[in-house]
Amino acid sequence: MNAGNAHPQGEPGAEEGRPETGRAGTGQSGTGQSEKGQETPPAERWIVDGLESTPRGQVARLERPDGTTGDLPLASLPGGVREGDVLAVQDGPDGVTLHLLPRESAALREAAQARLDALNGADPAEADEPAEIRL
Repeated sequence: MNAGNAHPQGEPGAEEGRPETGRAGTGQSGTGQSEKGQETPPAERWIVDGLESTPRGQVARLERPDGTTGDLPLASLPGGVREGDVLAVQDGPDGVTLHLLPRESAALREAAQARLDALNGADPAEADEPAEIRL
């Protein structure tokens, strides 16, 4: 991914909470009408899979809906981005705009925690495989 056209080696654009964007753009979200009356495509959702320090600075590893990942410089993303955040990626006439989606991020975190709680609370006797290994 590169910040200039935010199409990661693999892509994050619309807002649902705070108006934080990673790059100046139209500020539109979802589908709608552009200034010239053209319909804008829906934003794609990317997930911040990880934040890493590299020799070239901080980068964010972003996961696309198809499971592919790509890296963008952390500085090109909205301020305050952290692992697990959901970003909306909107391609527009002024380039790609990235927006934090705080409600979607919170919902994703809650769902992940619920799955973890279910796994941790699962009764080993109900598992499909034996809990003990005998050699």
